[in-house]
Amino acid sequence: MKFVIRDDDLNYFSKPADIEEWYQGIFAQGIPVGFAAIPFVKPVSDVYPKDIPPSDKEYPISANAELITYVKSNPLIEILQHGTTHETKDGKFEYARKVPLAEVQRGREELEKAFEREVSVFVPPHDWIGSDGVRAVEYARMNVIRGRGAGLRNWIPRLVYIRIFFKMLAFKHRVRLSSGKPPAYPFVLDFGRHKEVCTYRLEDEDVFEGLQYAYRQDGIFVVVAHVHSFTRGKKEQLAKLIATARSYDAEFVAPGSLFRN
Repeated sequence: MKFVIRDDDLNYFSKPADIEEWYQGIFAQGIPVGFAAIPFVKPVSDVYPKDIPPSDKEYPISANAELITYVKSNPLIEILQHGTTHETKDGKFEYARKVPLAEVQRGREELEKAFEREVSVFVPPHDWIGSDGVRAVEYARMNVIRGRGAGLRNWIPRLVYIRIFFKMLAFKHRVRLSSGKPPAYPFVLDFGRHKEVCTYRLEDEDVFEGLQYAYRQDGIFVVVAHVHSFTRGKKEQLAKLIATARSYDAEFVAPGSLFRN
């Protein structure tokens, strides 16, 4: 099985110390981490920081030289794209509402310019993405890592969507964890023009059971954390997941590698 760590909300206001505090021990084990970075965070974005007066000003991540230098020096960090501004408007998450076709590409270009490496994975803010967002991801030639609802939340009039919809519906009715929830689908979903992988949140009550299910299927397990809302308890939870995965002889891989086979 493959084990992946995705951490969300890296942005212009982040500092290398934010990463080091929670991930130094994980890097010491040679485990890669995918940081989902916000290309142009705004003070009105519904993420860190909270102490800046609200405005529509965009802060490009490339302007944080200290963060860029740190990330570029660490070969165990993979940069993913986390929306464009991560701004919620009128109660709708950024990519759950209508977005311009080129908006994902705009963010991708900022990240690739900043970190001087390919960025090929898109992470929707709050794991929600509408059909317009999916088309924008495809326009930017990217793949998606999102929550458990992949395959059921979007509808684009293509034959592959009908096939995957019924495949996922059958899966969710057939397989249940003891919590009563279906597990995250433990394999890559191929939508033709892009691919998707499902995740667990670090705080999910059935996260260990989900790890065990992925192991039994010889599949994929992705766990999501948030660098700016980490706690000692969450750090211990992640350490236990890693130890359990090691006992399963899991392979620890970077997120982008899931789509290269």
